[in-house]
This record gives sequence, C-alpha cells and structure tokens, in this order.
Amino acid sequence: MGVLDFFSRHNQEFYKKVGYSRSKVTYDRYQTVFRHLERYIHSKYKKQDLQLGGLRHSFVGGFDDWLRSNAGLAPNSVWNYMITLKHILSLAQDEGLLKVNLFSSYINRYTPVDRGYLSEEELLRLMQEPPASAVEELVRDVFLFSAFTGLSYVDIKELRTGNLRKLFDGNWWIVTRRHKTRVDSNVRLLDVPLRLIEKYRDAAPDGRLFPVPSNNCCNEHLHELERRCGLRTHLTFHVGRHTFATLALNRGMPIETLSRILGHTNIRTTQIYAKITNKKISQDMAVLAEGLSEVEGKLLIQI
Repeated sequence: MGVLDFFSRHNQEFYKKVGYSRSKVTYDRYQTVFRHLERYIHSKYKKQDLQLGGLRHSFVGGFDDWLRSNAGLAPNSVWNYMITLKHILSLAQDEGLLKVNLFSSYINRYTPVDRGYLSEEELLRLMQEPPASAVEELVRDVFLFSAFTGLSYVDIKELRTGNLRKLFDGNWWIVTRRHKTRVDSNVRLLDVPLRLIEKYRDAAPDGRLFPVPSNNCCNEHLHELERRCGLRTHLTFHVGRHTFATLALNRGMPIETLSRILGHTNIRTTQIYAKITNKKISQDMAVLAEGLSEVEGKLLIQI
C-alpha cells in the first residue's frame, strides 16, 4: 500500500468519529499534514505515491527539510507535523505494512515560546479604551471574557445558556468540554464575565451566550485595539487565555487546579502555557522568608 493511500484511509476513518470520540481540530491537522506530504512526494520523487515497504530513513529527514525550506514552516510547526507523520507510520508498522521504524534516528525538539500575556494595568487600559464601533466593543468584550475564564475563542463561540450552572457553592459556573481536547473544563464565573453575559443576554441566536464574529474579524479588531492602547503584546485569543493563566498563578492558584480549569490533558502543557512572573516569585519568596524567620534568627546567632 502507498503511504498516501494509507494516510488517506486513516483520515477517512478518523472523520467518522469526529464529534464523538475525536476532535475536528485534530482531523484538520491530519488533513494538513497529508496535503504537505502529498506535495513533498510529488515534487521530490515525481510520483503520485510511494510504497510503504520501499520507504527509507531519508524519507523522514527529507520531509523535515521540505517543510522548513519549501513550505516555510516555523520550527515548532515542523515538530508538530512530524509527530503526526510518526503516528501514521507507527500505525502502518502495527499493520505489518512497514517493517522498520523510520523515526529511529530522527531528532527534533519543541522550542518553548513566550506566548505573551497582558498585565493587570494593560487589561484595565483595554477595558477603558472607547470602542470605535459596536463590533469592536463586542470583540473586546469576548476577549475580556477569555482573559477572565481561560476559555479559547472556539469554546466561547460554542457556549450556550445550558452551560451555565449554579453549583454546590452557590456560585455560577461554566460547565463545558474543551472543543480541542474534549476534556471537562469547569470555570467559576467571576464578576467581569458575569456582567458580560448579562450585557449580551438574548443578543445571540440558538441560545448562545455571545454573538461571536468570525476569527478573522476578531483578529482585525484586536489588532486595532492593540495599536490604540499601545500594548506591547500582539493581541490574540491565545493571549487572553494566557492572561488568565498568569493572573491565576500570580494570585496563588495551584498549577494542578489551573490545569483542570484550562482543560489540559497533561500538566506539562500548563507548565509551558502559564508563565510564572517575577512578581509571583517575589511573593513566594516573601512567604518563605516569613516562614523561615525564626530558624534564620537562631542561625544568625551562631554566625
């Protein structure tokens, strides 16, 4: 069987499970990698497909090079796509269609990226900036909702009144699952998101909480707000999510709790995503200094 035939078959089977046990986001990534692999084979090997049994280790290294040079992808995108290809080829091995591990000598590592976040002062500046239009005001408010809940753009877009619950503690919560990972993500609503929900009550169709514009529309208005507010960070909804994580850590939220709220499947994702600031380190050191003051006092006498 050809590698593209096998990859295509996998994607077709995967698509049947989207919405049940598989994510549309993951399916889209498989499709993207498939298209890159197809162009790579057509351009380098001048063939429509390559037989799995005839693949060599150079095939993997060549695809990596092609993604960087011809597709112009960033290092972390290459890392992500190569992991996807590795999974496909491992499935082919499991079916006995590929006899060797083509990734045995391949080395590539993820490069941590500073995702950026807004400080409390910058958040206040954004909230106080007069919107230029009703659409810009809506986009700003949806971004603020993300910054105070940690929810992503697509998760906010899918929220409905049925996701609002008053739980055992007497507070209102968002009870949902992350679109990307299908992991439970329950968030208590603070005053700002509660007021935003009330502001847009009955403004969206189908019982949605917000009439969220398209992603492109949101990005255009966020960039304009970023410019007018003089923000140092390039505004995206990822920044809103990261802002929530940073605010939570700075206020002493344990990273295990934050990981559950963000809907991460692995706490290592949270450790990458949530940046601990110098302010938080200073606060933690102050607590440590107070706790060790008595011990230090006794030691100082001996020094």
